[in-house]
Amino acid sequence: MTVDATAAEDTGTALRRPVGFYVHYHGRGHRNRTLAILRELATLDRPAAILTSRMDGLDWPEPVREVIDVACDIDDVPAAGQTRAEDSPALHFAPLHTATIRRRVHQLAEWFDRTNPAALVVDVSCEVAMLARLASVPTVVMRQHGDRRDPAHETAYHAADRLLAPFPERLEDELTPEWVREKTTYAAGFCRYADPPPDREAARTSLGWSQPTVVVMSGRGGRGSSVAGVVAAAAATPDWQWVLVGLLDEDLATLPANVVSAGWVSDPLPMLAGADVVVSAGGHNSVMELAHARARAIIRPEPRPFDEQVRKAAILDREGLAIVSSEWPAADRWPALLRRASQLDATRWAAITEGEQPGAAALAAAIEDVCRQSDAVAASPAPHAAEPAGV
Repeated sequence: MTVDATAAEDTGTALRRPVGFYVHYHGRGHRNRTLAILRELATLDRPAAILTSRMDGLDWPEPVREVIDVACDIDDVPAAGQTRAEDSPALHFAPLHTATIRRRVHQLAEWFDRTNPAALVVDVSCEVAMLARLASVPTVVMRQHGDRRDPAHETAYHAADRLLAPFPERLEDELTPEWVREKTTYAAGFCRYADPPPDREAARTSLGWSQPTVVVMSGRGGRGSSVAGVVAAAAATPDWQWVLVGLLDEDLATLPANVVSAGWVSDPLPMLAGADVVVSAGGHNSVMELAHARARAIIRPEPRPFDEQVRKAAILDREGLAIVSSEWPAADRWPALLRRASQLDATRWAAITEGEQPGAAALAAAIEDVCRQSDAVAASPAPHAAEPAGV
């Protein structure tokens, strides 16, 4: 049913029910994406709440009025509770005999009942999306790359009021069914950075870089890069400086002169903008920061469910945006690989990040549209009792 979004105003009722954001706890990408959308949603005067796990103590900006620390679904799962995916193809992860799962469901359902939200934005969990839908809450489901034609994803996508793609249609996968595309609101690519990146030469000067530089990124959500592999690559490219950024578990005591460890860097944008080449995994957050910085990149997709990074890397290769290597290349391949990466046309990223409006603003507007329609329904007279279907 399509509802006129102005209906609530026509009745003289100004409903501004909150919108909930379920934010998955793996890595930082889901949180960074939500933060960017929240900045835009704040201008629309829509109150919001965060429902997440393992992020207690983190600051959330306006318009967030409430943060619910939800029990984590992977904590304290008994061995007897594990089920095989083929036993329940419409579920991705729903172990049995698990108290934290019951507590998690209770916390979410209690929030739905207490607040009567206008919608729940799910980034990401098919189980949470379907729980909200079963609780009579409209859902807005964030899409990710990868082959998502499995029963669980398709069920959540069918049940959603709207699907959101935090990337332009140009980065769509040829595997995606037409009905999913038609239901999707696409947006220009965006990341946590709202301001333009620094000028390349200014960034290099501030960092003290004078020679060709490779930045190797390792995030919180993946396995990172092998220090031994970087050392071998650096030995084969003595004219290049190699900068390791991120979390590394290996011994760094014997690094050669042209390898530097910067450790964890909270703001890597100057490094991304100043590097001649960036080596990175293919997570969405990482790719969009590379796009924002107009970086010349070598992408090493990491194993993820549904081949998420593998499919995304193939699209980047298809669009001429990055060089893709499924494994860490042998040392003797790096001189030619760096020359090739240095010749990438970084201006091609503009087609990914630039649109009629900023990407986060476009998704915030789509969320607000669903909320306004939901408010209009809530403001209308109560319907008569319906006959149950499929009984």
